[in-house]
Amino acid sequence: MPKYRVRDADTYGHSIGILLLDYRGPFIPGDVGNATSFGYPVLYKLVKGLTFDRVKAGDQEVVDDIIDAARELERFGVRAISSDCGFLVKYQAQVAEAINVPVVMSSLMQIPFLAQAFSPGRPVGCLTATRKALGNQVLEMAGIKSEINVVVHGMEDYEHFKWAILEEGGELDSDLIEEEVVAEAKNMQSMYPDMGAIVLECSLMPPYSKAVQDATGLPVFDFNTMINYFHAGTHQKAYQGHY
Repeated sequence: MPKYRVRDADTYGHSIGILLLDYRGPFIPGDVGNATSFGYPVLYKLVKGLTFDRVKAGDQEVVDDIIDAARELERFGVRAISSDCGFLVKYQAQVAEAINVPVVMSSLMQIPFLAQAFSPGRPVGCLTATRKALGNQVLEMAGIKSEINVVVHGMEDYEHFKWAILEEGGELDSDLIEEEVVAEAKNMQSMYPDMGAIVLECSLMPPYSKAVQDATGLPVFDFNTMINYFHAGTHQKAYQGHY
């Protein structure tokens, strides 16, 4: 039988560790912050004091807290670490340097890979919670070079999305959020009809990925597609039989 080593952990068997903002939900099914979104065990770690405003500002005073939380997840045996905010890519390099398991802090990191799936120059769309905070520097941190044609649209001007998510209103009308997200995805597609795919930056958007795909007919990628990818790569299964 295999031999197992004791860890400094209360429970075992978690696949992916997820760092959480200090954010007031709710986290509905499909959201990164809802464990039912995944078909395998995930382990959450709240980073106290890590607000969305501090992340947008790139506050370096929170780096040690983020790294400590990531190290705790690693110590508990997770095979990869992600987060619940695309803007946490600002801390990607620092966290990756501090631990040994793969670190993928932002769904934006899928864009360089996706850009290679289409003819050069064909745009990849990015729908973000707030375009005002997603500048070129953040894109560069995600590995998106200047030659990659990425078009970014934000949700900050949609009334319910702004109140429920950006302003943490404490209540979320999922149907209304879906209408708003789909509306902006269709708007982006109308402006860039040769767009090859859409990446949803915000970790609260995956519940609406299917609706976006149904409305646009495009491949849609989000936090969950990225997390599932790393789960698959770190949990390979043996195959029986012969060809």
